[in-house]
Amino acid sequence: MNPRFKRPLQVIAGIVIVLLGSVAGLGVFLSTGKSIGQAHFPSDFLEPFRYEGATFDDYWQWSERRLRESRIDEPSEQVINNLLPFELIPDADCPTNPDGRYANGIVLVHGLIASPWSMRYLGEYFQTHCFYVIGTLLHGHGSRPGDMLVSYQEDWQADVAFATRLVAEKAGKVYLSGHSAGATLAVLEATRNVDVDALILFGPAMAVDSASKYAGGISQIGKLFPAAAWFEVEPEEGVYRYESFPFTAAAETWDLIQETQQSLLSHPLDIPVMTVASAQDTTVDTQATFDFMALQTNPLSFTLLYAQHELPPYYRTRVVGSNLPDDGIMSLGHLGLMTPPDHPHYGINGEYRYCGHYYGDGTNNYDRCRNGERDYYGEITDENLGYGLIERIAFNPFWNELLDEIDLFIQQVSMDRRGVPINPEPERTGPLILDE
Repeated sequence: MNPRFKRPLQVIAGIVIVLLGSVAGLGVFLSTGKSIGQAHFPSDFLEPFRYEGATFDDYWQWSERRLRESRIDEPSEQVINNLLPFELIPDADCPTNPDGRYANGIVLVHGLIASPWSMRYLGEYFQTHCFYVIGTLLHGHGSRPGDMLVSYQEDWQADVAFATRLVAEKAGKVYLSGHSAGATLAVLEATRNVDVDALILFGPAMAVDSASKYAGGISQIGKLFPAAAWFEVEPEEGVYRYESFPFTAAAETWDLIQETQQSLLSHPLDIPVMTVASAQDTTVDTQATFDFMALQTNPLSFTLLYAQHELPPYYRTRVVGSNLPDDGIMSLGHLGLMTPPDHPHYGINGEYRYCGHYYGDGTNNYDRCRNGERDYYGEITDENLGYGLIERIAFNPFWNELLDEIDLFIQQVSMDRRGVPINPEPERTGPLILDE
């Protein structure tokens, strides 16, 4: 070997060894304390869905095959049906437009690691109001958490665009509604699709922790150390949602938000937007939601904000106090903004109990919470956790009042695309800052 090449190669080799050692060390660190199993690896289901020319029945049948071939448990037929995408047809006596389409239709998009079951009751409400309804099942969801390792935001975008096309074929006025990342997907589709007439958003993910930008790089370590691919690993006791969360999901959510923000810059919305949010949300940045809503120019756009503590009046915002300690509720949070309190799974004393914030904390709080013991429902803020044993709230105790607000929004959107303001507007005095 030429001597003048020997020294540089030695330096490069040394750097490679250091880097490999660093990757190995980080892989071991990220794997510590995480026990993974078959559910944390992708399934063998590889059949792609062909969107072009497909019908809802095609989508439903493909989703059923994916779920049945991917789940490692043996869910009942009822559970399978609840996990699948749904189509709700208006009653025969509902009026139609001269072209034969229904007056209104809506796409419902569930949040990250959830399933259509979280949106079903909302869908039934819209059906009773003569809406044609489609509830999506996003790629990678409903089967096993390991499928999230190979599920990408481009797939989710395609799912929403497909469902929006189906609704536009059946309805004259098209609404999109989603929860969390599902709401972000709805916003992104609205910036690209002139068929979308209005949005109803629940806890939209317009910003998340900035550390999520590094999740994509961290997820690559999971290819060498499988347990390191997971940000959280918890017992998979949620039938209709995943309990474990991979770094890839955080990375894809970050990318989705960045793409949505860029699309809003080039194609700002002029349609009515109703947003429902909680000031105590610990999953997404509610301040970013207000920043998004402050840019909405349609006079029908407004925010319904649930707040544990009193807040001043603000432009196109209705604040509802959510602190109900006498009813065992400290606050609302990210989950369940669109879920009634009598929901059999997520409602009061329902089948599902969200207690993951206690998992692995070295106490028996997780088991106590999972067994139905609690002091209060609430969002898992430091303040609330200081009041005792908290079960994270997954329902909205103000469900009937929420439906009244949606009723009014629908009525005014139906009257005129531009409409008139829903509520008298307090004089704008500056941006609403939740931390003040």
